[in-house]
Amino acid sequence: MHYNFGIEWLKAFRESAEKVCALYDRDGFVFEDVMLDQHNITDYGDLLRNFAPYANKDPENGVGIHNFRIRSYTGDRRSGLLRWEWFPEHAGSFLGLDVAGKPFGTQGHTFHQYNEQGLIVRESSWWDAAAVLRAVGPVSPTKSLTGKTSIASPEGGTFTRAGSGMEHAQRWCDALGNDLAALRAMYSDWFTLEWTVVDDHEQDTVTDSDMLANALGGISSKENGTYTFTPREVFEGNGHQLTHWTVTIEGATTFRGLPTGGKTLTTIGSTFHEFDSEGRILLESTIWEDNTIFVELGVPILRPHYWEADFDMEAFVASLGG
Repeated sequence: MHYNFGIEWLKAFRESAEKVCALYDRDGFVFEDVMLDQHNITDYGDLLRNFAPYANKDPENGVGIHNFRIRSYTGDRRSGLLRWEWFPEHAGSFLGLDVAGKPFGTQGHTFHQYNEQGLIVRESSWWDAAAVLRAVGPVSPTKSLTGKTSIASPEGGTFTRAGSGMEHAQRWCDALGNDLAALRAMYSDWFTLEWTVVDDHEQDTVTDSDMLANALGGISSKENGTYTFTPREVFEGNGHQLTHWTVTIEGATTFRGLPTGGKTLTTIGSTFHEFDSEGRILLESTIWEDNTIFVELGVPILRPHYWEADFDMEAFVASLGG
């Protein structure tokens, strides 16, 4: 049912902001796209202004023609995760960067909760900002957070089913930052994990213990800094949940290959888990809010609050030299 809804949702973006907003419960919704610094939007007028650029049909105005494609839906009629791809054309600026004539795109995920009528009451959207920068510059962040690792395949972890979604989230956060074997024990024998834009499933989609060690072992080994993860909130569904978390990084020399200058870094992230019958993880989709860290490290990213009623778009464009 909701794979179909997801397709209709993305089709609506190309038609009009009003068409998109008709899919939300006007009497009560929460929207966020934290990558663009959009947190807890609950005003209908703000939502309309937020979606307006995506319905642009003029290839000459620099706003861009926005092309979306659904990769998958995991969930049921009351909540679930849409994974999608976005490839704009004819865009002049994005994140305050000059993207004219530079093909780029990214992948993301959106968690929805629906009311009895099938309207969206909560949306949490996240996407891979590092992929955009690799395409348009001025820096080229790596897919790996910590750099290459030679951590051995994890062994010896034990698993006990969590009694609540928050307990699961806390265990996952603790294991991710400290104990690779305990982390591996939380996943099913057959699992799928994605932490970055997928250019090649062979390299980018984690499906076994060795790949898990190579992808995430550098975090728990603390070979390039100490990562402390803390769950902020969880949204539970039938056999799945979304976790919002905070991470503090201390003592790292680089983050995604970019020098940290000795700074302590803090940001947030989003992790969706689908569980098997024993409560182990079958599917994971994790996305970091990297833009906060990129700005801290000197990348000239801008995230204007263009959805606010008093935002002066003309002045903003002028400030970019447009």
